[in-house]
Amino acid sequence: MFTDLHIHTLHSDGKLGVKETIDIAHARNIKTLSITDHDSIAGVGEAIGYSKSLGISCISGIELSCRNELSCVAFPQDVSIHILAYNIDYNHEELFNTLNQYHAIRKQILRELLQHLIKNDLDINYEDIYIVAGNQMRIQDVVNHINSCFMSHDKKEQCIAIAEGYYPKLFFQDYSLQRALQLIKNAGGLSVLAHPFFSYRDYDIEQNSFQNVSNLLDCLCDMGLDGIEAFYPTFTIGKSNFLYEEARNRDLFLTAGSDFHGTALRKTMMDFKIEQIAETVSLLNDVNRYSQ
Repeated sequence: MFTDLHIHTLHSDGKLGVKETIDIAHARNIKTLSITDHDSIAGVGEAIGYSKSLGISCISGIELSCRNELSCVAFPQDVSIHILAYNIDYNHEELFNTLNQYHAIRKQILRELLQHLIKNDLDINYEDIYIVAGNQMRIQDVVNHINSCFMSHDKKEQCIAIAEGYYPKLFFQDYSLQRALQLIKNAGGLSVLAHPFFSYRDYDIEQNSFQNVSNLLDCLCDMGLDGIEAFYPTFTIGKSNFLYEEARNRDLFLTAGSDFHGTALRKTMMDFKIEQIAETVSLLNDVNRYSQ
């Protein structure tokens, strides 16, 4: 009986639908899972219902994109920090409205970017942009489209520079860490720092040092963080052991997640036993109050 608490579907940047994703988990003998799409709860209800029919416990979840706005913590302020949430009320009005507003603003910014490119004599339409994965367009999708267009090298570089200039506008729509943790709490959920040893600049991975992780945890624990994702496919034993000790010293629970996306590079699941998270699995199942 295995557990995977970090899985993505087409409702964010995954390649597969909810049922197809859960079928893979079922085939790999995963008995407790959570669909944690980026800034989306659209697939949670379907996931819980379908998992139940297969004898799988599905914990309601989401992964929120956050920015570090705190000068008091020694951690980069221009990277996206991800916070996982479990046992959330996925029908919670504040959560639902906040997510809808977040995506509406992001879509408007991307439309403004395309208008900027059109004024720069690029023939481009929102509907023509191929989204690499899932249903959430990113700056990189626009850049990929520009690279596929027939134009001079200088013109292409100019358009790419315009597109990349809109990244900060999207980034500052991410939730502040404090806002994210409060939103999770208001929706009845438990908050977990995702893959602590790296953050993101759009698609680019930024590695976090041990000291930076410790600094960030100092701040998040003061805000009421509940847990740490200590077991992750790319983490070394040393990194997982470090996070295990941090969790024990700070009275945080531990989670394990594959960050499955159904893509060639992210197709593994946590289909092996991790003894250290047994207590967490029991906790999440005991308080699984939003199961159908």
